[in-house]
Amino acid sequence: MIHKTAIIDKSAILDENVEVSPYAIIEKNVKIQKNVFIGPYVHIKGNTTIGENTFIGTGAVIGEMPQISGLRENVGNLYIGKNNIIREYVTIHTSTSKDSSTFIGDNNYLMGFSHIAHDCKLSNNIVICNGSLIAGHAIIEDKAFLSGNVVVHQFVRIGRLSMIGGLSRVNQDIPPFMMVVGDSKVWTINLVGLRRNGFSNTEISEIKNVFNILYKKNLPLSKALEKLKNINSPLTTEIVDFISSSKRGICGPHRSSFLERLFLDYPYLFLDRLLTIILKPKLRNF
Repeated sequence: MIHKTAIIDKSAILDENVEVSPYAIIEKNVKIQKNVFIGPYVHIKGNTTIGENTFIGTGAVIGEMPQISGLRENVGNLYIGKNNIIREYVTIHTSTSKDSSTFIGDNNYLMGFSHIAHDCKLSNNIVICNGSLIAGHAIIEDKAFLSGNVVVHQFVRIGRLSMIGGLSRVNQDIPPFMMVVGDSKVWTINLVGLRRNGFSNTEISEIKNVFNILYKKNLPLSKALEKLKNINSPLTTEIVDFISSSKRGICGPHRSSFLERLFLDYPYLFLDRLLTIILKPKLRNF
């Protein structure tokens, strides 16, 4: 299942049922597990391991060395788990050190032209849409959703089941379950994502309460955390622990100008309320 025009180093290890398309290049030290599909013109290099049942689309560059000035040797590592979909022209870089790894978990979907830089850690079931750029050492937790052309600063953490709107830039940590739009501002909770993942109305209300305390009551962060620590809820505790361990600080509240309220906030709130009315009967029948 290897096309005659593909170039594969003798030391590369390919398990059974690996399909390599025309003009793909696989360099030394690469390990590819079973049932992986490698599209045309894909280039895989570095100390890279790719887990089973992963799809790699046309022209992707996997395991390139980090984009760091002065670096001349690709000494780092890249581990990609199983059942990932890596679409056309995605770029993923190895770590900066042989003692660390860029890590991508299982069941992730990286859309075309997205970029994962050195030393990033991606968990599972993450969606990163077209053209989004993730800088070095970023951490993205389970089931986060990044829309198109999002830019994430280095060392940022993106919490579980959070969502980032298209064209946003993120330079601080995003707590779990929140929605960021624009310039590192939390607008609301990721309501659609929570419902799609089976969160109950009670759980959604708990998360909404956390959001209100953090972002709507104009409390200093220390006071808001004190208030949240008195709430006996696993979801609240998860958010508090995330914020307490943050080194960059968390994304702030959205403060709307009149035009933003008129053309962005009010239409969004109307749509959110409409979705609540439409979905509520369906949730009752669950």
